[in-house]
Amino acid sequence: MNAYSSYPPVQTALASAAVAAIGAPNAAHAQTYAAYAMAYFKESPNLTDDSYALHLAVSSDGLDWTPLNQNNPVATPTAGMEGLRDPFLLRKQDGTFVALATDLKGRVFHLNNQYIHVWDSTDLRSFTGYRRVKLHDLATHSWAPTAFWDASRGRYAVVYSANNGTRDILMVNYTSDFVNMGAAEAFFDPGFSVLDGDVLIHNGTFYLAYKNLADNNLYVARSTTGQPNTFTTLTSGLRQGDAIEAPILVTSNSANTFWLWGDSFGPANAVFYPAPRQGRKAQPCVLRMRVGRWGRRPSRPGRVGCAAPSTAARSLPMRWRPAGGRSTRRSLCGRPALLGERRRRADRGPSCAATPRQGRRCRTCRDRVPGARTRRRW
Repeated sequence: MNAYSSYPPVQTALASAAVAAIGAPNAAHAQTYAAYAMAYFKESPNLTDDSYALHLAVSSDGLDWTPLNQNNPVATPTAGMEGLRDPFLLRKQDGTFVALATDLKGRVFHLNNQYIHVWDSTDLRSFTGYRRVKLHDLATHSWAPTAFWDASRGRYAVVYSANNGTRDILMVNYTSDFVNMGAAEAFFDPGFSVLDGDVLIHNGTFYLAYKNLADNNLYVARSTTGQPNTFTTLTSGLRQGDAIEAPILVTSNSANTFWLWGDSFGPANAVFYPAPRQGRKAQPCVLRMRVGRWGRRPSRPGRVGCAAPSTAARSLPMRWRPAGGRSTRRSLCGRPALLGERRRRADRGPSCAATPRQGRRCRTCRDRVPGARTRRRW
């Protein structure tokens, strides 16, 4: 149960996927999206760089990601367990955003918790209205919350993982404001244990991605109405590596393509499957996080949870820069990397510490390191 969220062109990844196909068009949905936004948390194998808080990153193609706010949190839970996993972003009907997350800090997965974290945001630059909302009264957890707009009900469906006393299922609460959450009910109970559900709406059809805990593979199901227990599984199981979870469905902004993202946490991480072309198989691709001095990618980001459309995504890196317009992010050589400008040659000097092993241009100096290999090491 990892948490991760990315957002599509001017949408957040998970959010973008859920928002792109929402029925009644309005100003928010009539926009053309050109970037992706990702919400994630950090978790490292040796526990040295864990961050159970809300982080954001942006991407123009859904593959290469740049962390915002120098890879520091943009919001941190202060109630409950004071930590989060599985962050999810949804672009709402009015064009604003809501962020949802599991109320859990660390790797303690045996605790019961009836609450989730919630924030509101108008532009993904500030997160306000922080609260914990209660979903049910059961002696179980409330993991990996996601949401979509149910036009037939005029409400948002909040889908999450829980246990009904017999097995793990997906449950749902319907809400209009993410404050009054309504009654909990079973959303997807196929007769075997499932985990981590995400819903994408396309042309009036509802697609549900989930993990089957019986074989530990990812699947996609379909429903014509999106109502509880109306989904029928379409695909065979998908798995990358030894273990995978946290499926997320995302619509590409540049092509008639859908992506199934999943956290392949053994041994890879952050893998997605583009929808295959006719006669071809879906090939897994690895999401790459460009994080300057923090290494090749952030310590394990957790589940790729959400990509929501956002016309502001392209400008987010500029908006997130500290006062003065310069980023404190460091490049390979350790000097501050300036967003949107190159260093003058007189400022470069011969002391660049980037090594041939790193095999890339220094982000600050823009010089190829002598002897460096040109092949990407992602």
